[in-house]
Amino acid sequence: MAGFSRKETYSVREAGRISAFQAMNYEISIVLATAILFVPSIAAQHARQDAWLSLSLAGAFGALVTYIAARLALRFPQETVVQYTPRVLGPVVGKLVGFIYVYYYLYVAYFVQREFSELVNTAYLPRTPMIVVIGLLTLLAVYVLYQGLEVLCRVNTVVLWTVVAALLLVIALGIKEVNLEELLPVFENGPGPVVLGAVAPGSWFGETAVILMLMPFICAADRPRMVKFNLLAVLILFLLMELIVVSAIGRFGADQTATKLFPTLSLARHVEVPTLPIFSRQDALFMVFWIGGMLFKLATFFYAGTLGLAQWLNLKDYRPLILPLAVVITALAVQSWANITDLKSFTSEVFPFSITFVQFVLTGTILLVSIIRGTSGRPARGGAENDKA
Repeated sequence: MAGFSRKETYSVREAGRISAFQAMNYEISIVLATAILFVPSIAAQHARQDAWLSLSLAGAFGALVTYIAARLALRFPQETVVQYTPRVLGPVVGKLVGFIYVYYYLYVAYFVQREFSELVNTAYLPRTPMIVVIGLLTLLAVYVLYQGLEVLCRVNTVVLWTVVAALLLVIALGIKEVNLEELLPVFENGPGPVVLGAVAPGSWFGETAVILMLMPFICAADRPRMVKFNLLAVLILFLLMELIVVSAIGRFGADQTATKLFPTLSLARHVEVPTLPIFSRQDALFMVFWIGGMLFKLATFFYAGTLGLAQWLNLKDYRPLILPLAVVITALAVQSWANITDLKSFTSEVFPFSITFVQFVLTGTILLVSIIRGTSGRPARGGAENDKA
C-alpha cells in the first residue's frame, strides 16, 4: 500500500509538533480519566484488601505494553500504525490489521462516551436524557478535532497537572480517615485473586500504546526519548492509582470499595474539614477537572480513529469524516449497554481483554514480524522539510 507521505498527513492541520513531554502528559491523561472511576472497585472485587498488589502487577504489564509500542513506533517514526502494517504483514493482512486498529480507537471512544454519561446521569443529572449528556461532550470533542493535535496537547498539559493536584488534595484532606489495617492480611486468598484484580488496570495502563498514532507528530529530536517518557507515564499512573486504591480501601474497607460504583467520587464527597468548610466535599472540584480529562480522552481516541480511517481509505483529509463518525460512535454509545450495571460488568469482564488483544498481542506481533523481516521506516516525501517546521 502506498502510505500517506508526511506532507499529506500534516496538510490536515498537523503542521505543528508536540514535544516528548507533551506526549507523555497526553498518555497520562487518557488513562487517568477513566481508570480513576472503576479501577478501585474492580480491583477490590477480585483481590479485596490486596487490590494495591494488583496495581503493582498492572503497572508492570503496562510498562511492558508501552515499551513494545514505543519500540515499534520508533521503527516507523514518520508513519502511524495504520500506514505501515501493510508493508510489515502484507497488503491483505496488513489492511485488515490496520482496520482493527481503527475500530479499536473508535471502540474506546464510544466506551468513554458511555462512561461519562453514566457518571453524570447517576450522580448529578438523573432526569437528563443520556443522549443529551453524550451529545454535549461529543460536540466539544468535534470542536477540538478541528483545532488539531498540537492545540489539544498544549491545553492538556495544563489541565492534567491541575487534575493531579486536585486528586492529591482530595487524598491529603481525607488521609486522617484512612486506616491502613484495612489492607491486611496480605495474600489472604493467595495470588490468584491478585492476578485477576490486575487484568483491568493493566489494560488501562496499556492505553499508553496510543504512541503508535502520536509518534509522527512528535518533534524529531524528541522521538528517541519516547521509550523513557512512555515508561515514566506508566510509573506516574501507577503511583496515582496506587494512592487512590489505598485511600479507598483504607477509608471504606475492601467490601464497600468493591460495591461502590465510583469510589474516587465517594472519596471526594466524604472530605470533611470542620475548621475550613471551603475544603469540605470536594466532589465539585473533582468533577470539573474529571470532565476535562474525559473530553481529552474522547478527543484523543476519536482523533486517532478518524485519522486512521482516513489513512486506511487513502484520503488526504480526515476532517470530512469527523461529523459522520461522531454520529456513529454516539449511536453505539447509547445502544451498546443496557444500564450502568451492564457497563460495569463489561468494563471488568470484556473490555480489558479486547483492548489488550490490540495493545499487546497485535502490537507485539507486528514488532516481532518487522524485526524478523527487517522492515523499518523509510524516508517520506517532504520529511526533511517537515522536520524543520
